[in-house]
Amino acid sequence: MAPSTLPFHADHIGSLIRPSSVSDAQESFSISKISASDFKDAQTTAIKDIVSQQIKHNVRALTNGEFDRKYYFSGFFENLEGMREIQNVPWDMARLSAPPIAALKKAGKNYPMAVVCEGKIKWTKSTYLENWETLKASVPQDKIGECKFTMPPPCYFHLRLAPGKCYSSDAYANDADFFADLTAAYRQEFKALYDAGLRNIQIDDPTLAYFCSDEMLDGLRKDGEDPDKLFDTYLQAHNDTLKDRPSDLHIGLHVCRGNFSKGMHFSEGSYEKIASRFFKTLNYDTFYLEYDNPRSGGFEPLRFLPVGKNVVLGVVTTKEPELEDRATIISRVKEAAEIIAKGQGRSVEEAMGSIGISPQCGFASVAVGAEGMTEEKMFAKLGLVKSVAEELWPKKA
Repeated sequence: MAPSTLPFHADHIGSLIRPSSVSDAQESFSISKISASDFKDAQTTAIKDIVSQQIKHNVRALTNGEFDRKYYFSGFFENLEGMREIQNVPWDMARLSAPPIAALKKAGKNYPMAVVCEGKIKWTKSTYLENWETLKASVPQDKIGECKFTMPPPCYFHLRLAPGKCYSSDAYANDADFFADLTAAYRQEFKALYDAGLRNIQIDDPTLAYFCSDEMLDGLRKDGEDPDKLFDTYLQAHNDTLKDRPSDLHIGLHVCRGNFSKGMHFSEGSYEKIASRFFKTLNYDTFYLEYDNPRSGGFEPLRFLPVGKNVVLGVVTTKEPELEDRATIISRVKEAAEIIAKGQGRSVEEAMGSIGISPQCGFASVAVGAEGMTEEKMFAKLGLVKSVAEELWPKKA
């Protein structure tokens, strides 16, 4: 794979604090108090405003804040032929060893939504094209190239649903056949978005980071799963989505350990367990990694990052409203750069060219942000990211 240019040394993960106008419209639409058209109007108005705010604050990449969906993983699976959405998923359908499922059950919460496959998967039309067109129409013509659009990963529901529940045996005999059709749908979606002018896509996948958790690995073994085989299956599914993409379509992968309502997270553990296979196998251009607190471990796993791939360090947290210490961020980035440089056999200056910084996750991936986080504090965080990047990468941030 040819080396990829990092889009921005100062970036963010995509979701932004959701205004009450969107949340209220979502609730009203869910109980049929407003029409789909009225709901779409509320989303479009909010997206135009948040794009304007990002431009005003010199924040990049430009995103729709994920105001176009209820959850960060919404909008793709449920709109494919052969798939069916389930609300308030029964626990007997869920994989209780999966960290997000275990955490929800322990907290007394419902498993809110899943999508199951009941027939052959077919992509009949773009599921996100209208959403992308809304974002594109909200951005000045000369800034369309600065946009980023987020999507869920192919393995999202496969890990969260119990064995045998993700797809019907009448539809698929095995995981390989299931993922073959699903990843083909991803490739068709990428092409439709690319043809409409999109050049930067981010896949959001906490699933892979859960393989850093000893607790989940033990749970998978008790379920009769081979964790190494399952991890390899997911890596292959990711790579299959990326086949034959245009050379100028940047696709990155965001990995964290889950940030649900009010900062709730689902797992802990260093990337060390997965780092070698993760970095060396996956064909993404850029890795957006959670590094805002000790639960993510140290930077040592970055020694496996190959030359030609980029990493964006999530060293600012969306879980707390207080600003990080600027000097500490700079010191941590330089520490990471030294580890990457040593692993790649090149200079720190060269390694710095493939590094960026960002918050570790979105500000409202499932509509509810961290307690105490306001729009003003959110933009202060994003401003800190930009300012530090301008110091570390003068005239390139």
